[in-house]
Amino acid sequence: MRKLPWKSRAALYGIPLVVLVLAGAVSWWGWNRERRDIEAQLQADFDTRFRETVGLFRERMLAYEQALHATHGLFASKADVQRGDFQAFVGSMRIQTHPGLLGLGYSVRVPASQRAAHESKVRAQGFPQYAIRPGTPREEYTASLYFEPSALTALSTLGSDFYAEPSRRHAMEAARDNGSIAISNKIKLPEEDAQEVQAGYRIFMPVYGGAAAPATVEERRRRLTGWIYAAFSMDGLMSNILGERANIDVQVYDGGVGEGDDVEIVSDRVGGESSLKLLKASQKVQVGGYSWTLTAQSLPNFTTPIAASKLQLVARIGAVASVLLAVLAWALIRRRIRARIADEELRAAKEHAEAASQAKTRFLAAASHDLRQPVQALGLFAATLQAMARLPQVRGEEIGAVASRLQLALQGLGRLLNGLFDLSGLDNGTVTVNRRVVAVSDMLAEVQTAFAGPAAAKGLRLHVRAARNVWVDTDPMIAGRILSNLVANALRYTSKGGVLVGCRRRGALLELRVVDTGIGIPPAEQARIFAEFYQVEGVSREREGGMGLGLAIAQRSAQLLGAKIAVQSTPGRGSCFSFALPVVPGPQAEAMRREMSDASLPA
Repeated sequence: MRKLPWKSRAALYGIPLVVLVLAGAVSWWGWNRERRDIEAQLQADFDTRFRETVGLFRERMLAYEQALHATHGLFASKADVQRGDFQAFVGSMRIQTHPGLLGLGYSVRVPASQRAAHESKVRAQGFPQYAIRPGTPREEYTASLYFEPSALTALSTLGSDFYAEPSRRHAMEAARDNGSIAISNKIKLPEEDAQEVQAGYRIFMPVYGGAAAPATVEERRRRLTGWIYAAFSMDGLMSNILGERANIDVQVYDGGVGEGDDVEIVSDRVGGESSLKLLKASQKVQVGGYSWTLTAQSLPNFTTPIAASKLQLVARIGAVASVLLAVLAWALIRRRIRARIADEELRAAKEHAEAASQAKTRFLAAASHDLRQPVQALGLFAATLQAMARLPQVRGEEIGAVASRLQLALQGLGRLLNGLFDLSGLDNGTVTVNRRVVAVSDMLAEVQTAFAGPAAAKGLRLHVRAARNVWVDTDPMIAGRILSNLVANALRYTSKGGVLVGCRRRGALLELRVVDTGIGIPPAEQARIFAEFYQVEGVSREREGGMGLGLAIAQRSAQLLGAKIAVQSTPGRGSCFSFALPVVPGPQAEAMRREMSDASLPA
């Protein structure tokens, strides 16, 4: 396919690009809508899972509280709870079924005055190393007396004074004064598991000598006998809280009450990849006067494979559909452009054929007219000579006149045939161009010599301004023919004034100009004057002797030299015909340049 105009190229590539962009935008919209639908479903699933997790967290914490309440019932039903009673009761509750609950214990209140008696009593029960720790003097002590399930590692809790630790004291005081459960700040639990130090908490519940909680704070502080406590680890509390689908990261932030260790964060993370956004949720939970904040964030693998595959399928279908639409648009536009080009070529071929037919008709009409005229003249002159031959006497002047007219007819016929032969050679490409360096002054001098006589015969001035020391690269025969035809045409259509032949330098080109003061050419006819047998309307062939081939031959000869004849004309004032040839250094300058170049070479 031939090179397309810029508008066609813009349509061929611009419209498919617009279609691709629009189709891509629609595909993105569909993909984004599908993504929002999937995310809405995932959000609902995520919210349900998070509510279940919060509920499970609350249930486990309430289970710890229920264990404390059950143990408190033991102390309420029996005034003096012995170690065996406590051990049997805790064993019956099967606290190992509660995730994270390490054990239940009892911490007794010991006034400073009763410390020694208390330690002696416990030592007598089979614990000879028993002592309240730390043993620094203070007005009142507490001592961990029982802890179940019992183990060797649990013995380290006996005698521990939790009230002496700030992280637990606030919870013990809150439980005592409020008559309810209170939770300590985060602590470390080495005593419950000597193999691994765990982060955990203690839940305290006050005991008032087996009776219900007194009505006033002063009475509660006075009648307090000890605390039941439960020790639990955060790792155990959060174990398997997410169930089988561990694709949510749950974190528990310790809001705390009073002083304690750093904030505890417990999480369960599972990796994965997804193109969907991560979901987040947060909720505060109050248990035993203690504040917890649970946060959850969906992990990349929260998205189900089906949802991810569906989203990828929508994206791929949209991309493929966008490309196919763009290709289809390109193919349709290309087909339309080809059809239009084919129509234009067909129309151009038709117009060319019609123009050729018209040109042939015009050529035959003009040629038949110009050929018939001299042939008819020759026939008349031949008949005249035959008639004169039958006369007894013929004067020489009469024979000379007939012979002169016969010669003019033959010359006209010869010029016409030569013009037709020249034009045929130019059209057939049989004319060979032989370029060489030519002096402009020599070409113009030949023009001066050839046309000085014809110009003087018509009473016209012929001025030839030859440029000296200027050379051009051309075929002198073809260039001379162009100049001759232009000057002959100027003389033919000029009745007064004169003709000027000159040249003008235009950069690397030399413009040769033929200017006349003739009849001029109307603007509407300036594009047609280079056609064969064309003459300006109102000019007689017989009167001027022109055949309408000179400018056609000149234009086609100029094309052989890579030039084009330009015309500027004003009706009634004259015309200017010009063409340009490349300027080259003259032979002398070239020889001097070669001599200087040879002289610069090393010997």
